[in-house]
Amino acid sequence: MKKFVRLIPVLYLCILSCTTNSNERDEKLINLPITYIEGFGSFPANYAAAVAEYTLDDPGGEAWVKTYKTVSGIPKLWKNVKKCMVQTDIRQFVYQNFNEGNIDTSSYISLQKNWEWKPDEKRLSRLPIRCYIYLIHGTDQLGKLSLMIDTNNNLDFTDEKPFYPEIASPNDTLRYYKKSYEIEYDKIRDGRVVTSHIPMVIKYLPHQPKKYQIAYAFPRYASSVIKIGDEEKTIALNIGFTDPSGYDVSEITPMDSLRKDRGFIFNNGIQIGEFLDLKINGSKKRFRNLGYDEYHGVLRLKGETVDNVYSTQIGYKIKPFTAKDFSDGRAVSLQDYKGKYLFIDFWATWCQPCVEELPELTKLYGNVNKDSIGFVGIVGGDSKQRLTKFLQKHPIAWPQIYSDSINKLIETYNIGGYPSNFLVSSDGTILDKNIRGSKLQAKLSKLGLLKE
Repeated sequence: MKKFVRLIPVLYLCILSCTTNSNERDEKLINLPITYIEGFGSFPANYAAAVAEYTLDDPGGEAWVKTYKTVSGIPKLWKNVKKCMVQTDIRQFVYQNFNEGNIDTSSYISLQKNWEWKPDEKRLSRLPIRCYIYLIHGTDQLGKLSLMIDTNNNLDFTDEKPFYPEIASPNDTLRYYKKSYEIEYDKIRDGRVVTSHIPMVIKYLPHQPKKYQIAYAFPRYASSVIKIGDEEKTIALNIGFTDPSGYDVSEITPMDSLRKDRGFIFNNGIQIGEFLDLKINGSKKRFRNLGYDEYHGVLRLKGETVDNVYSTQIGYKIKPFTAKDFSDGRAVSLQDYKGKYLFIDFWATWCQPCVEELPELTKLYGNVNKDSIGFVGIVGGDSKQRLTKFLQKHPIAWPQIYSDSINKLIETYNIGGYPSNFLVSSDGTILDKNIRGSKLQAKLSKLGLLKE
């Protein structure tokens, strides 16, 4: 991995000064400057598809067609050329296009509702900035798939060089790459529009449907140093590999937990609202992750007292819940499973991996000792009608709870995707997360929870 340190001068002093002393009382809010590092670190190498621009014939396309830009310099000998716009800050992009009249009020309000987003106009620019990147792909004169990226973001490809993309297998995706491309874009920093740079990786995924075969990622994470007394601890920060604004992803992990003898360990990062525990001079210090603040360019932490608190992290007590079984309306609560282990599965009927693993879960449920462990399903991001039809066609033997605006179970347990799950011990402590298949069966067997 190589450091990606090319930043504009206005940020340079901030990046070099990357330690903050936390000698004050534990409850202090802490803002930590960051240093960018190219690569994915120990975090999952998430990527997205560079989809061709929508047309008026595409479902929902009318909401976006006015936001696209005219580009020049497309090679005349290329065939089947597709233009792709990748946003570096989708919320700024929507905000500026709404103010330009390119996105109508109905679409703007709908996006705010879907994203649960209330625009903070003090941190956004009404004037358009380059919060996007264009790339094009097509078949060149040799009959090969060729790409170009508008690396300097001037909407002109005559000063760019075409290249053949690396080919990804279903297993390696974008984590390991031979070449990245330095991209120029704009962002808002402390009330000013500043120019920044970020590495971008493009790969061809032949195993995916044609529409999604061009994949991209911004392989860049960050590090930050917190100083407590005379001791320093380095923290790794995932800002997001498909949207570098940090809106949707701000997970952290201690840097010294990243490397082991055989490379990286890919672990569950500490999400916003969760706790970072550090051992300093033999004592524990606890900090709540408040997330990355792109506007000021800092990681925000809050000191917490080391009490027996609830969290969705392994080793912490799970927050109790009380809800109703979707099928019969009877009360279901964590208290019902006191003294038992509990497997909680978060899923949705539209989630293909969720549906595909249900037969295996059903088989496993039939082999567990019901006196020692219970199963509970929590369905989120779905409709009651779809869930009713699904359960009528595919009955599930364990209780199913519908997460709604009243119980807010998906929000309570910080579920960012499906399928997700927790394995909870008999005392309410989270033993493991997102464990499935043979690993889940082996874990339950080791705990003595399977029938003899």
